[in-house]
Amino acid sequence: MKRWKRGSWLVAMCATLLIASACGNGNSNNTGKSSASSTPTAAPASSEAAATTDTKAPEGKVTITYWNGFSGSDRPVLESLVKKFNESQNEVEVKMEIMSWDVLYQKLTTATASGQGPDFIAFGPENIAKYADLGVLAPVDDFYANNMIDTSLLPKGYDQLLHYKDHFIGFPMNYFAHALYYNKNMVKAAGLDPENPPTNWDEMADWAVKMTDTKKGQYGMTISSGWVYLTQMIWANGGDVIDYKNKTSLINKPEAVEAVKYWADLAINKKVSPAPNSDNLKMFASGKLGMMYDGPWMSPQFKEAKVDYGIALMPAGPAKQVTFGAGLSMHLTSKGAKDEKVKNAVYKFAQWWFEKDTQKEWSTKIGFPPVRTDLAGDPDLLAANPDLDIFMKSADIGQPWLVGISNSSKILTEVFQKYFDQILIKKADVQSTLDQASIDLDKILATER
Repeated sequence: MKRWKRGSWLVAMCATLLIASACGNGNSNNTGKSSASSTPTAAPASSEAAATTDTKAPEGKVTITYWNGFSGSDRPVLESLVKKFNESQNEVEVKMEIMSWDVLYQKLTTATASGQGPDFIAFGPENIAKYADLGVLAPVDDFYANNMIDTSLLPKGYDQLLHYKDHFIGFPMNYFAHALYYNKNMVKAAGLDPENPPTNWDEMADWAVKMTDTKKGQYGMTISSGWVYLTQMIWANGGDVIDYKNKTSLINKPEAVEAVKYWADLAINKKVSPAPNSDNLKMFASGKLGMMYDGPWMSPQFKEAKVDYGIALMPAGPAKQVTFGAGLSMHLTSKGAKDEKVKNAVYKFAQWWFEKDTQKEWSTKIGFPPVRTDLAGDPDLLAANPDLDIFMKSADIGQPWLVGISNSSKILTEVFQKYFDQILIKKADVQSTLDQASIDLDKILATER
């Protein structure tokens, strides 16, 4: 079995969210984060040198520098698009530097402080609060005031990824939302209809029970201690984990407790889920795991492994149908904002990136849904990748996470991973465990106020 890989852009989240399950290790207990130092330092010596696009702009063009970590299979696609932009007009030349995400974060603060950083950069929303507070990022309110893109075309919730402290702080780059993957062979073997996937919690629980046979090492679904699984269920039950306005915990409120109890019972008592640290991706591909939810980066890998799989929207909870949604955004730096010509050049590229043709090419070649909702159902996109239909629909029910919270990595490791582990692994009482989690969460959130 080949080693499973996540899209390289997702590793941006790995560098800051610090969840126990690492990217690329084959586990799918969360969104796939791995640990890295959160303290900006000088970049260490690295065998992976930064890749730089064309070095000298034609005479008369404004040169702008762009840093990002798209160093995987998406790299040549981005390089091709940047080259296309540079050749499409005579005003702006983008000089792009691609490096690993961990090196990027280590270099960013020190480089910006010395005036040597990029003019714009791409990273995940969990980094916005930290780097905005450090003065690395610049507001871009005038970009939106001048209607340079139509924000009504953005997926629901994406607007939150572009704001910080009442200002626009970025431009749309990438977006994804989780969907439900199911193994059709396991579904059929359990006497279920793979053409009619579950649409609500009870149906999903029923499928999970019917596909479980612990004697064969076979499980109906994954219910992990990683935050993303239980947090999505809390949302679907009408609750949340944080009151973002007041920066206080909601994790021990009745809606949250009820949701965690429902799924913990299935995992612990009905044993529908493998151990939290199991290799869920490999189990799914080998016919040992009936259902899991994850992002669009898994579709190409399952196809390559010749898995007969289906994809459906996340089943609705008692309160609503919702799934985890996130993405990368581009950001003007304070260095780039100092020069009006440079700032306007960045704006021109951000506007071009949002155009239909650009989004279609990016989406078709990397397998992620476009950030424009008016491309939903586009025949060219669906012909290239039929799975995009569900992922574009998932964008409409996507909900972002930890937006505007600078201590996101601490919250994940010291609260969610810790206490969900206690519930699912140590079988701790749900209410009392979440009460203690709420106390610890409030202590961390107090520093955000």
